[in-house]
Amino acid sequence: MTGVDRPDETVAAAPAALTLTSTTSSVSALPAMAGMTGMTGAAGSTGGSAEDDLPVGVERRLSAPPPLALLLGRSRSETVRAALDRHGCACTDLRTVDVLAGVSELPAFHVLFVGADAVTDDEGVRLVRELHAVSPNARVLLLAGPDDLSPPLLVVAMRAGISDVVDPDDAMALDATIAKVLRQASARADRVLAIGAHPDDVEIGCGGTLLDHRRRGDTVSVFTLSHGAVGGDQQDRMLEAAAAAATMGAELMLADLPDTRLDGGVDTIRLLEAVVRLVDPTIIYTHSRHDQHQDHRSVHTAVISASRHVPQVFAFQSPSATNEFAPTKYVAIDDVVVRKVDLLRLFDSQRDRSYLEPEMVIAAARYWARSLAPRARYAEPFEIVRSLTRPLQRAVSQVVDESGPTAPVLDLHQRTAVDA
Repeated sequence: MTGVDRPDETVAAAPAALTLTSTTSSVSALPAMAGMTGMTGAAGSTGGSAEDDLPVGVERRLSAPPPLALLLGRSRSETVRAALDRHGCACTDLRTVDVLAGVSELPAFHVLFVGADAVTDDEGVRLVRELHAVSPNARVLLLAGPDDLSPPLLVVAMRAGISDVVDPDDAMALDATIAKVLRQASARADRVLAIGAHPDDVEIGCGGTLLDHRRRGDTVSVFTLSHGAVGGDQQDRMLEAAAAAATMGAELMLADLPDTRLDGGVDTIRLLEAVVRLVDPTIIYTHSRHDQHQDHRSVHTAVISASRHVPQVFAFQSPSATNEFAPTKYVAIDDVVVRKVDLLRLFDSQRDRSYLEPEMVIAAARYWARSLAPRARYAEPFEIVRSLTRPLQRAVSQVVDESGPTAPVLDLHQRTAVDA
């Protein structure tokens, strides 16, 4: 937030997040390690694009992280690690004792490889299920060769929700399995683009929703149109935005339009159109038009024009939202509300803003969850700008293709003559 804003009923606070370490590094640092490229790094394989494709005036501060695989157990992990590396997939080994310290700190992952030694009892079954809950769309595979398989092991594996078995010594099968998992994950994932006027706008308005998208395996890109110079030191704010994107596992793009003087006209629309073409999103989140902040209204206006071919567009609430903000979509964020609180703590330059206080974050999320009760306790609200189940271009072509023969056109002059 910058310039004209007012503390509103926005967002939250909760218990401290659990800590978790792996045998190679701190798990909480994985997003930053996987995606940080400085000013010019190439995007990861899950999203983004080459730097040369960026429109003039836009810089990529953080690339999308590569796909992530987790290895649980000690079953020939080096073989699996080498195969993952061939497919450009990051991986980390997890020790059971580390994972038990707190599963909630894990970043989103695409596949979990489980060694036979990790599912020998009920504790192993529980652990695998808890890990899968972190990324419910991830594939869970048992690493076991023909000599390792036994009826008791297969029963335990099924109880743990393991979907398939792969022999780590069969290089061709392992490569084919990894390729299939990544291909299916890419086909299933939404491409999410969150657009904000200033650093922290997106995180305040839909940070929990973006975290949940990543949890489900979707790719997330954040585009911020200004450096927020009026609201604090520009370098501090850009570093905070990069840290937040790394925590979410998101790509971060920045423009440097004049803070508090953003324009919703043709130049901004063209800039946004170029970013939309680059990301090719299936979902966009942006500001509501019901907002006291002039920059927020301008961004909303420009996004609506620039996103006319995007199937789903939703507007989030800002602290400066007016009473006309009227959400009809609510996203449950129970699984990530603590992480949202921690995410907003990264914006230290804005720490005096009351709407960033943890209590406010939690209170607002509880307030909006009333529309989902009793299914959820915490939620983020959105106005629906557009909500289609398929891209507009595809929807139009299918209507034409599936409508059958064209109805004959009646000559009105001929009909008039007949009627007469």
